[in-house]
Amino acid sequence: MRIVDCQQPDLWNRYVAAHPCGGPFHLFGWKEVFQQVYGLSAFYFMAVDDPPGPVHLSDQPHSVVRGICALFLLCSPGNRRRLIALPYLDVGGILVDNAESETRLLQHAVEIARANRARWIELRQAAPLKGLPASIPADTDGIWHLQVSSHKASLRRDLPADSGQLMRSFKSKLRSQIRKAMKNGLSHTVGGAELLPAFYAVFSRNMRDLGSPVHARRLFETVLHTFSRQARIVLVRQDRKAVAAALVLRFQDRLHNPWASSLRSHRRLGANMLLYWAMLAHACDTGLTTFDFGRSSPGAGTFRFKRQWGAEPSPLYWYYLTLEGKPVDPLAERLSFSAWKRLPVGISRLLGPPVRRHIGL
Repeated sequence: MRIVDCQQPDLWNRYVAAHPCGGPFHLFGWKEVFQQVYGLSAFYFMAVDDPPGPVHLSDQPHSVVRGICALFLLCSPGNRRRLIALPYLDVGGILVDNAESETRLLQHAVEIARANRARWIELRQAAPLKGLPASIPADTDGIWHLQVSSHKASLRRDLPADSGQLMRSFKSKLRSQIRKAMKNGLSHTVGGAELLPAFYAVFSRNMRDLGSPVHARRLFETVLHTFSRQARIVLVRQDRKAVAAALVLRFQDRLHNPWASSLRSHRRLGANMLLYWAMLAHACDTGLTTFDFGRSSPGAGTFRFKRQWGAEPSPLYWYYLTLEGKPVDPLAERLSFSAWKRLPVGISRLLGPPVRRHIGL
C-alpha cells in the first residue's frame, strides 16, 4: 500500500460516490473552493494498492484506491496552525476501506503536520474511526495523541415519496405554522446563481445579528459554480423582499443544508418555517429520500427546532491529533462576538471574510 497525492478529481470522486459514508463534503471540488476564496493550502492524498514500480495512477489501470484524506491548513492569529478535514463544514474527514488504510493515511497526515508546523490535526467524521492507535510515533516531535469529541450531532430525516405525504406526517401544530406563513403572504422559490444576491443579503444580515463574521460572498459564488449540478438556493420572499434563504447540496439520494438564514424581523410571520418546508418539499418532489439538516449542539434551540421536523440525531466524531498529548478544547473556538452585532451590515460584510477565514467552525 502506498500514499500518493491525488491530482485526479474523477478518481477521487468515484471513490467518494462508492463509499457508504461518502458525502458532498468529501468531493474534490472543495479544494478549488477554499483555495480560490481563502487561499488555504490543501493536501489531498490517497491510500492505493499498486503493482510494484513507479506510481503513475493514470498509467496504472489496476490501481485500487483504499482510502482518501483531505486536509486544509488554517493559520490563525496567535500561531494557531492546524490541519482540518474539512474547515467550515460538518464532516469531510477520512474515508477508508480498512484499518490499515486509516493508519497509513493518518501517519501521512502527521508528516504533513510536521512539515507545516501544525499544532494539531482535526478530522471531522460522521462515524467512528476504527483501528487507529491511541498514539502515533513521530520521527522528530515525540508522540502524537488522539482525542475525540462528540459535542455536535448531525440531524437527518427520511422522506416519503412526495411532499403531500410529508405534510400529513407532521403534527398539527407544525402544519398550522407552515400554513400561517403562506397566509401571511410569504412565498418560496428554488433556483441557482440568479438568487445569490438575495441569499447573501439575508445570510449576511443574519450573521451580523448573531454576532458572527460572515463568509465571503465569493465563497457561495464558487460553490454554485464548482457544484453547479448539485447546488441550489431556496428563497422565501414577502412580496419582492427576500426574508429567508438557504444553499443546499444534492448528493445521490440526499439533500444537505449547510447554510440557512432568516431575517429576525420576519420570523413572526413564519419565514423560517416556510424555508424549511420549502427545502423538505423540494427534496421530496425531486425524488430524494433523505434530508440532512446539518449539525447542532444537542439541547440547543436549533437542535430542538430540527427535531420537530422529524429529524433523528446521530453524533459527529471530531478527532484531534495533538503533539505530546496537549489537549484541544473543541469549545474554545468561537463564532459569535457581542461587539460584532453593533456593526453596520455593510461594514460587517467588508470585515467579516478576513476574520471568518481563520475560524474553522
